[in-house]
Amino acid sequence: MSTPTRDSARTGYQQGRYEPGRGNQGLTRRDEMAVSGAVFSEAPWALAGAAGVAVAGADMVLHALAFHLAIASPLALGAVAFFAVAGAGALLRARHSRALLWAQRNPWRFAAFPGAACAIVVFALSMVVDGGLFGSVWTALWHGAAAYGLTGLVGSVGRPRRARS
Repeated sequence: MSTPTRDSARTGYQQGRYEPGRGNQGLTRRDEMAVSGAVFSEAPWALAGAAGVAVAGADMVLHALAFHLAIASPLALGAVAFFAVAGAGALLRARHSRALLWAQRNPWRFAAFPGAACAIVVFALSMVVDGGLFGSVWTALWHGAAAYGLTGLVGSVGRPRRARS
């Protein structure tokens, strides 16, 4: 039997086993982002891309029907759909890993990663298309909050798929 290391006492992980009673209290924000990034890397990217394109296209058509040419708004809404579907899809995966178990137990902490990613993309997009700093910051914040809320909500109420036998 090995003695517990300083890291295992802090994170609740010891020799490849997750100990639910001890975990998560000592994770730093940096550790949470690293774990969230590991889970987010397993997202269903094709489905997320299709959702983002569909939402952006539908929003662009609605703008065209109102005789209002808009590019940034549909792309930003498509980014929200892309990151929300990617984050929710990553949480509902059938695969099992310690990182995924952490994310499923802490969906609102995990949702900060897709929310921040969406805010960064929307900010850059808004700065390139519109150019105003304060408007871009506001747009990025509320689109990031929407992606955060949708991902956290699906993680809270959704049930992960069962692994195939």
